[in-house]
Amino acid sequence: MRTVELLTGNQATARAVRLAGVQVIPIYPITPQSAMLGEIVRDVEQGRFPCEFINMESDYAAMAAAIGASLGGTRVFTATNSQGLLFMAEHLYTASGSRCPIVMAVVNRGISVPHTRYADHNDALAVSRAGWIQVFCEDAQEVLDTCLHLYKVCEDPRVRLPAMFCYESFIHSNTAEGVAVPDPEAVVRWLGPPRVEALLDPADVRGLNPPTPPEWYTEFKYAEQQAMTRALTVLPEVAAAYADAFGAPPRGLLDVTEGERRCVLVTMGSLAKTARRAVRELAAEGVPAALCKIRVYRPFPVEALREVLAGAEVVVTLDRNCATGAHGALYEEVRSALYGLPRPPRVHGVIAGLGGRDVTVSQLKDLIQRAARRSSPFDAPDGVAHWLGLTRDRVRDESPQFHPVARR
Repeated sequence: MRTVELLTGNQATARAVRLAGVQVIPIYPITPQSAMLGEIVRDVEQGRFPCEFINMESDYAAMAAAIGASLGGTRVFTATNSQGLLFMAEHLYTASGSRCPIVMAVVNRGISVPHTRYADHNDALAVSRAGWIQVFCEDAQEVLDTCLHLYKVCEDPRVRLPAMFCYESFIHSNTAEGVAVPDPEAVVRWLGPPRVEALLDPADVRGLNPPTPPEWYTEFKYAEQQAMTRALTVLPEVAAAYADAFGAPPRGLLDVTEGERRCVLVTMGSLAKTARRAVRELAAEGVPAALCKIRVYRPFPVEALREVLAGAEVVVTLDRNCATGAHGALYEEVRSALYGLPRPPRVHGVIAGLGGRDVTVSQLKDLIQRAARRSSPFDAPDGVAHWLGLTRDRVRDESPQFHPVARR
């Protein structure tokens, strides 16, 4: 029921959108997702699926149009990244508060300044409190599968929230690999018609988002929180149903590479693929280690993570992001999730791969071995972020001497 094709992450997204029978696509082109738009436009022009494609004038406008289309009762898709995602931030809250089951691709790209077109997770994590489900993908296969999962999850009456699936600039977006594509007719049967309630109708005039007094506001937010909590159940249910229907790999809230869990590396996105090989090679060398890949970041899978990490001695979080003045976001979530365990593991945070910098298998093997031996930099209580792969002769302490403004 699945045919293997050579697809980039952008092509996998475009194919999933077509398979899902999306009806409205308001979108603004921004590197590196522009090639995805080209694929979608070609499909629409060639009549491969009936869809209203709207080339918007900005990311802000794209999300506004997506909300209107969703409130009108249609299945909607859009995409963005980096500064574009931050530009639409105001409307992200409108979408979640209005309970619009929009699905959006976020092609993770570092945020200026300095300007980069390469990957890290700071863009999506900057809006992690906006009420959107967030899933981080490891490869193009997971991109396609997750896009299809999310339409069923978001339109489920128990959830009815928007979602973003995240994959990384150039690492995923422009890199081709084998992707098993399910049969289109089987997807139609599995996904079913759009289950999007039409809340806005020109024939029945209503107001959207009227001023809400304190007597009501809390209850609206509580209902939204409850829906997000229910997504912790619905997400694995849908993934399991998809796996049964199409012979796809099972995908839960997180993924654990089996092994002795004395030292566990926790990460998400493309770093999981590199880390998986590092853990596998270490196991062959007799070094006890395991990998825990966080797949669903929002809602954060606290109970599942506590179960996996209970009994571990050392946990190392590998963050492709940096919350300046704090730590890596994943580190902070893991520390919070483990609070209260009878014998919690030591948790150390490592920041790596910012702006698309390579992270190698040998670097991660050395990192895990140091953590297992409690040698530098893991020989002291944690609390500061460790940075992997810094080029020391490029580091400057005095910011005026290291300003990113180009000189003639």
